[in-house]
Amino acid sequence: MTLIVGMANAEIGFLVGDTLLTPLLEVKGNPAGVVNGEFHGLKIQILNDQVAIAFSSSNAVDIALNIIAEVWRKLQSNSQTDICVELLEHYQKNLESSGNEKPDCEFLVLQLDEKGNQLVHVTAEGIRPCERCYIGDQAQYKQLNALRKPYLPTEAYVQQPDGSFKVEKANDSKGQIEFMEISLALEELVQQRNKAVGAIGGNVIRVRDAWPSGNLEYMQIGMASLSPEEGQSGYSLLSSSTGTRGVGIYYKSGKLGFLMIVGDAETCRKETAETIQSFIELAAKEYGMNLVGPT
Repeated sequence: MTLIVGMANAEIGFLVGDTLLTPLLEVKGNPAGVVNGEFHGLKIQILNDQVAIAFSSSNAVDIALNIIAEVWRKLQSNSQTDICVELLEHYQKNLESSGNEKPDCEFLVLQLDEKGNQLVHVTAEGIRPCERCYIGDQAQYKQLNALRKPYLPTEAYVQQPDGSFKVEKANDSKGQIEFMEISLALEELVQQRNKAVGAIGGNVIRVRDAWPSGNLEYMQIGMASLSPEEGQSGYSLLSSSTGTRGVGIYYKSGKLGFLMIVGDAETCRKETAETIQSFIELAAKEYGMNLVGPT
């Protein structure tokens, strides 16, 4: 199943979600997924600087991704496209043309426009604007809230008039605090390796209106270990916000990485690379991605 949480108000706009896909057991040939036998995918797709669509589905991931791809293509040809209406119309057409088993999908649309940050929940029943919303597994959402802890504001070194530095608490907004609390709680949830939700190495996907660009971007992260016992290890979650959008997760010790690309027919691609730089170069040459982040 899936768990994606979103919020949009005057302060912030964000989506946070897992990557684990749960295909039906009747998949032809029962193939193994590329991530330790599991299937993973980019459930939050940034279509352009101002629009991102997240999806949840218990039985029709391919249909949900195809619907988002159709909306993406329409948006490229007509920037005035009403994203939510287009999304709903495509979903309803799929419902009408399906057989006995109807595709079970729902979507969250995050938009930045002249009206401010907007979050919309789209289901078969229609379009519902909201400030906060989640899609996916209800039980896991309750577990997420149980894991949520008060976020301690970060500290910053602030230079004083005499040239010295003073440690002060960062003035985080309520929206930023909520973003961090949800992100940390979801990271803890997926690291429990629950069958319902999961992520590659615990790397949840976080999308928000980034500073200073003001555009929607995938948030990056880097974890490194240089201890004598472990050698050079760790991983980096890199993002591509220009060219072909998406994320790349590279593991230094394994010399391999995973690419999850917006609009890709493959939900997740496994690539070997000797270094993170060669991984970045491969993503650019083969897929047109401009990966940046901790290296």
